[in-house]
Amino acid sequence: MNFILKYQGTDQPDLDQVCAILDTYHVQLLDNSLWPETALVNMEVSVLASLQKVLNQWHIYPEEEYQLPSPRKTIKKSH
Repeated sequence: MNFILKYQGTDQPDLDQVCAILDTYHVQLLDNSLWPETALVNMEVSVLASLQKVLNQWHIYPEEEYQLPSPRKTIKKSH
């Protein structure tokens, strides 16, 4: 399952330590374009609670998808 990993600390995160922890928990980094503040990761739900305890300055949110409305105009016919 995909999750968003977001840093909430005040100092710069120790990226080497974070990457080592992610490797230990077999977390796959999917998108790091906003790294080091935010990253999209893939991991098993079963490791979520233990990973959250280890990464105490990081918040982990489930990725959510939203359906956008169509930009096309529709004409409603009267019957």
